[in-house]
Amino acid sequence: MRRRLAWLATLALIGGWFYRDRLRTYLKEAFANVRAFDLPTAGTYDALVASALEGFYARVAEETASAFPRGRVLEVGSGPGQLAACLAREAPNVTLVGVDISEAMVERASRRADEAGLAGRVRFEVGDVGALSFDDGELDGVVSTLSLHHWPDPSRGLAEIYRVLKPGQEARIYDLAHWLWLPAQGGNRLSLLAAASPFGGGEVEVVRWPGAVPAFVLLRLRRKEEAGSSGRRIGAKEKTLNCSRRSARIDD
Repeated sequence: MRRRLAWLATLALIGGWFYRDRLRTYLKEAFANVRAFDLPTAGTYDALVASALEGFYARVAEETASAFPRGRVLEVGSGPGQLAACLAREAPNVTLVGVDISEAMVERASRRADEAGLAGRVRFEVGDVGALSFDDGELDGVVSTLSLHHWPDPSRGLAEIYRVLKPGQEARIYDLAHWLWLPAQGGNRLSLLAAASPFGGGEVEVVRWPGAVPAFVLLRLRRKEEAGSSGRRIGAKEKTLNCSRRSARIDD
């Protein structure tokens, strides 16, 4: 028995020696996938990652509903639709469009919305943050969770978000804290991205979850009001007053 065990152990060592490079590559990829929240299937992601983050999504939905109580809101990187479902329940006056680059995620999210009876106010579509299908100034708000570190071109993504937001409205982008995000992909820090974007800057807040762990950050970006908008409103008011005065003179 001992000889058999020793023989098996020897074979395992020899096999491990020959396949060490392949094993090292596999373990490296698996570790990177877990760190980057990039699991092989939408179902696996939903079951493992999204389900584990239910409390986080509930918190984000509450904060987002407070920021966007009504109007049309875009979720970038909507994944399996957990945040969208929470947000739709928290903000009944909001209609929500979720965009994800994965067709499998969009199908899963759409099914979740249908089962929750939210299909009338929540829909999902395949799309890329770098080329959004919305008109300029169409949306009342944008939210994104744990998606930015996946974007191949974050600068282009922020420029597109700026374009589709109405003047004066806000984007709320939640992502991994820098100490998690930089090893995962090595991208620029959020503050630098915001400063280089059409927004011209933004506010970065630490999000402590779970408990006191600073695992996430929130980037808040606001599109400024158009420079001439207030002037145009004043001009219209003055025109009305002038017409009233002219009418008064005629009556006299």
